[in-house]
Amino acid sequence: MKTRDRILEKALDLFNREGLAKISANRIASEMGISPGNLYYHFNNKTLLVEALFRRLEGELAPLVATFASVTALDDVWVTLHAAFGTMEKYRFVYSDIDYRTREYERLGKRIKKTTEGAINAIRRMCGNLANSGVIVADDADLDSLAFHIVFTATCWSTFVKLMPVKSPDEIAAGLAAYHVLSLLSPYLAPEARPYMDYLQGKYLKLGPLRAR
Repeated sequence: MKTRDRILEKALDLFNREGLAKISANRIASEMGISPGNLYYHFNNKTLLVEALFRRLEGELAPLVATFASVTALDDVWVTLHAAFGTMEKYRFVYSDIDYRTREYERLGKRIKKTTEGAINAIRRMCGNLANSGVIVADDADLDSLAFHIVFTATCWSTFVKLMPVKSPDEIAAGLAAYHVLSLLSPYLAPEARPYMDYLQGKYLKLGPLRAR
């Protein structure tokens, strides 16, 4: 692995575990066993390093967001949801302490807002597709609300899960998040779609502790 990629991987690990604010470029270099000068050769400052990681996140989320916009069946919803939450969990530092992120990294804050807007629009189209396919029964106001709450759950999940009374929240985050997003669709399900939704949610229940204990 190239040094630049190793720097990004180590930074991602440290940012996720200890938070963006606590980790300096020098700390990353020290953890890697390289000189600060070697790190600064690849990234002149911490901001450039953070922005490089966010570009990675954007690149990994882009095909999933595109998929959401074309989803018409519940089976595709849960597969794409799980993949999306897994990706967001991988870069969870972006969604933790979002106020600090947007205040201290202005350019990043603008890009996060743009990414969020794109996600809301894609999920809104997904919900519209489900309604047109007869999977859910919902009017325009319902679809707008669903899209908002699905993206709200996704973007706030990494912070909220830390408040859950479970021993290892990180281990269940993606499955638990996908389970509860599926639950947001439940009140709008057409009768013929409910048995399959029960089946999908049951699959998550078999994976482990999805409820607070």
